[in-house]
Parts: sequence; structure tokens; C-alpha cells
Amino acid sequence: MAVKPADGETVRGDESLRTVQRRVIRSLLLVQAVFSLMFAMAGPLISLIAERLTGSAGKAGLAQAMIYCGAVLFSVPLASLSMDRGRRSGIAAGYLTGAAGAAAVVLGAVFSSYLLLLAGAVSLGAALAAGAQARYAATDLASADRLGRSMGVLSWSSIAAAVLGPALTGAFAGIGRGVLPEFSGPYVAIAAGLAISGVLVFVMLRPDPLLLARSLDRETKARPKFRTALAAVAGDPPVRRAVLSLMIVHATMISLMNMASIHLDHGAATLATIGVVISVHTAAMFLPGPLVGYLSDRIGAHRMLLIGLALEVAAAITLAAAPAHDPFLVGLGLLLLGAGWSAGYLSGSVLLTASTRSGIRTLVQGAADFLVLLTSAGGALLAGVMVALWGYGGLSVFWGAVVAIVFVRIATAARRTSAE
Repeated sequence: MAVKPADGETVRGDESLRTVQRRVIRSLLLVQAVFSLMFAMAGPLISLIAERLTGSAGKAGLAQAMIYCGAVLFSVPLASLSMDRGRRSGIAAGYLTGAAGAAAVVLGAVFSSYLLLLAGAVSLGAALAAGAQARYAATDLASADRLGRSMGVLSWSSIAAAVLGPALTGAFAGIGRGVLPEFSGPYVAIAAGLAISGVLVFVMLRPDPLLLARSLDRETKARPKFRTALAAVAGDPPVRRAVLSLMIVHATMISLMNMASIHLDHGAATLATIGVVISVHTAAMFLPGPLVGYLSDRIGAHRMLLIGLALEVAAAITLAAAPAHDPFLVGLGLLLLGAGWSAGYLSGSVLLTASTRSGIRTLVQGAADFLVLLTSAGGALLAGVMVALWGYGGLSVFWGAVVAIVFVRIATAARRTSAE
């Protein structure tokens, strides 16, 4: 049987469909590697630019937080664009908007305009939202028993950012030296890299996996509204549990990871030591991705989700007990935190995809990203306040308790479902 998808390419039979899926994965791996490599520099550098511009550490932190606020703002519109015109359009639009945002950051530095810098940060968030959407693009054509593997392999695209990102920041530092303000030169490279990512995804992601899936009746042609997606999240227990898990897993990781460097600094750790500890955490986040995806398919996304939640509880306990002067114990806690995020976030995404009916799946994924990013932004903003009040140990205990509650809820629901 020949099927002609909406973007004009013909696919014949299951074997050809598997070939298309492999091409989709290869294309996404390349695109996401370029995106991750460029975006890894964005947050730390914008804080430095803002601090030089305003002389205020608080305003520097706000500039970085605005990137996540932008991701919240753009998550649903980009999902809606993908619903209408396919993944290529949605993801490419996000990356190109992010490129424009990076250019605005450079202009904000040149003209000493903090407001223009903040506007650029918000636009950069569109690239972050597009990057989150790409993991779902990997599953549009995947069979039900390979959702985890299709999504998990994409995590390796972020390894390049973890390994090469810091080195590239120094390599690009010379761009515009003597012409551009300090720290803004690398943002020229970020703008170019995000623009390249947008062009690559639009050129390479053919046929569009979402449009092809829809033409194969894996997606209906009905155009749902955002409130329908929110109703699905609120009214469907498996979807609700998946979204809740994603929110908590991601917010816990963001809060504890962001504050870990400050905790170590209070213990007089060197920058080199802090860098090694954060690198261990980052490796634990992305290296296990293919294995987590494989196990999600083999033993079930629910079980992997519980494993991820349990690892995050263990991480919170370890970090709560870790004194600031002990980088080994802090590093162990962050390693557990990264592994827990990998298992929980990936399996939660698989569970969300498998639990949502096809006609509203793309918009539900966008709504889930909206809620996840919103929770994470709030958690990141409140983490500093919590550390000031309770210390890093108190912050760890708080998130450990929250994750434990979610673990009990998911485990109880899973038991109830199996009994039925």
C-alpha cells in the first residue's frame, strides 16, 4: 500500500516506514546536537552580560530566568503550529525565534538596553521549547513497543553540549573582541547555531513524521483546542499521573542542581571541583537515555518511572546529608539525581505519549511541556529563597518529601490498575 503524506513524499509498506523512522531519528540527532551545543552557553553567558550591564546580581539572575519564562510562553503556540503544519514547522520556528532572541541579546549589550536583553531572553526560550518538542517527534512514527527506545536515543545528542559546551564558550570569546561588549561575542555564534538548527530541521526532517503519522491514521485530522488538551490532562488519570510525574521530576532536578554549585562554594570548593561535580551530574542525565528507553519498552514505563522517582528520593536524602565541604558526597547525590531524572523524565514522556489518544496527542504534549516548564521556572525561582531560609539540606528534604508523595501515588495507581 502506498501512502502519500501531507508534505508530498510517498512511503510504501512497513519496511519503508521503518526506514523513514530511522532517517527521522538520524536527522533529529544531528539537529539536537547542534542545538544543545549552542544552547548550553546561553544561560550562563546571559547572566554575565546582564551583570556587566546593570551591576546587579539580581537582574542577572532574572535575565537567565526569562529564558525559562519564554519556554513556558512558546510551548503551546509551537505545539499548535506543529498540529497545523507538522513538526518541521513547529521545531524550526522555535529555533529560528531563538536565533532572533540571541541576536537581540547582542544588540541589548551593544546599546546597553536591559529591556532589549530581557526580550531576547524570552525569545531564546522558544528554542528551549522546540528542543523539548523534538523528543516527541522521535515517537510520531514509532511502534507502540519502541516508544522508549526512539525517545531515549535522542538523549545522546545532549552529550556533546555537556562535554564541549564549556570549551566552546572560551573558543567563541574572541568573536567581536574590541567591537562587541564583553561576553556578547559568543552570542553571535549562538544566534548562528540556532539558525542553522532551524534550517537543518526544516530541510532534513522529510517526510514530516507527524504529518505522515496523521496520513496513516495514527493521528486524526481533527484540530483540537488547547482547553481540550488541558481537559485531557486533568480528566484522564494516566495522563494526569504522567504530567504530574514530569513536573515533579524536572522541578526537583532543576532546583537541586542549580543550588548545588552555591552549596559547594560555601564549602570552599574550587571552580574546577564544582565543574567536575556538575559534569558527573550531566553525564548521569544523558548517558543512560538509550538504556532507559529500552527498559521502558521492556518492563513498562510505569516501572521505570517508579525507579526514577526512587532514585530522586535517594538523591535528595544523600544531598540533605552532604556537608558543603564534601564534594564526593555532593557528587554522589547529583549523580543519583541525574540518573533519576533520566529514568523519570524519559519514562514519564513515554507514558504520556502512550496514554494520550492520537487526535489530541500533540497538543497534550505541548500542554504538558507548558506545565513542566512553568513548575520548573517556579521551582528555580523559589530555590534561592528556600536555601536562604532552610539551607541546601532543607531544600533537599523538601523535594525529597514531594517526590516520595508522588512515588506513593504512582505506585498505588499502578497496583490498582494491575488488580483490575
